[in-house]
Amino acid sequence: MEKKLKQDLTKSQPWRQALTLGLLVLIGINLRTALLAVPPLIPLLSHDLHLSYTETGLLTSLPTLVMGAVSLPIGFLIGKWGGRIMVSIGLLLVALGACSRALWPAILPIYIFTALLSLGSACSQTAIPLLIRQWFSTRIGLATALYSDGLVIGEILGAMLTLPLMLNWLGQDAWASSFVFWSIPVVIILLLWQWLAPANDVEQKAVSFKSVLSVSGRSGRGLVSVNPWTLGLLVGGVQLIYFGMNAWIASYNQSIHAPGQTWLALSVLNAAQLPVSLLATLFARKLVGRKLPFIVCGTLCLLAVAGWILTPAFLEPMWAALIGGTTILIYILAIALPALLARQEEVAAWTGTMLTVGYLFSFLGPFIGGWLWDLTHVPAMAFLSSILAAGIVVMLGSLLPIRPSAAAEQL
Repeated sequence: MEKKLKQDLTKSQPWRQALTLGLLVLIGINLRTALLAVPPLIPLLSHDLHLSYTETGLLTSLPTLVMGAVSLPIGFLIGKWGGRIMVSIGLLLVALGACSRALWPAILPIYIFTALLSLGSACSQTAIPLLIRQWFSTRIGLATALYSDGLVIGEILGAMLTLPLMLNWLGQDAWASSFVFWSIPVVIILLLWQWLAPANDVEQKAVSFKSVLSVSGRSGRGLVSVNPWTLGLLVGGVQLIYFGMNAWIASYNQSIHAPGQTWLALSVLNAAQLPVSLLATLFARKLVGRKLPFIVCGTLCLLAVAGWILTPAFLEPMWAALIGGTTILIYILAIALPALLARQEEVAAWTGTMLTVGYLFSFLGPFIGGWLWDLTHVPAMAFLSSILAAGIVVMLGSLLPIRPSAAAEQL
């Protein structure tokens, strides 16, 4: 217990606690704005760069592929170098990738710099759970929820402001300039992080890849244990739904002659996450590790995606609200578990493993959706992978063990 309190660097300094939590929120915001600025611009990008639906799907799903491929090795690097420096490296790469996409507006450079941006995002978000464990060892649930609030706010800003910003300030077809705009706040938060973030006072310990592969989980009263692999499938399923819908709403609405619904649908999809995220901050203790949130949220996602396809377009905001709210709740409950269940030296490796599995799984959604659309010429096929992912979330949620008491105590 004494060791735990010693690791909680901000416990005896309320001002420093508030400052550090504010930094985590700002980092969450800036990790998402650059990524979520792309979906509203997809029709323009597809037109100007002459992209097929398959190529468009690859562009929108490339971040999840890159983050999935690199999160696990990044987890081991964090064990050697520390989380603070990896967050700095990540923010630098996000800024460079976002800005560089505007300098060479051609398909191959945009793919390359989107991959660079995604690498930076993976560096930062894989390190954050370890830093939360070190700096807020007795407030893991609160710190994780606030960081998730930042991610949600960034998603909302990227989805809602990119088009109005471009049309009103930058120019009717100035999608490249919007990439530069979203890179500026990333540079500012990088400077603030370097100046204000607490040091890595907790000694890092290396974790072998073999130990992560052989992990069996920390809680076992269920058909499967909670471990980074099952958590990865849960996170991957919910991210597949979320990123898949963000990727294809604009193109789908254009194909069904309802482009006027796009801005509102995308805005609601992302904005609906914020109130749910804030509520999760208050009720994390009661929700973490339970089966019911995963089952209920997965079922609602399944119904909402089906409703999106089968009902009139004017109902899209209602379905978007359901999808946005349910996906963020599942994400928050899953992303907190590595810091709660793993040993101190395993948190980064657990997080990296979970994100690797999750992002590689979620990568398939937009890419397969575009391929099926090209193959069948049926726009609704773009959402088929989201329907399947919702079913997987329900199935895995029903197999999870009940809430681990140790985790609940730390919240």
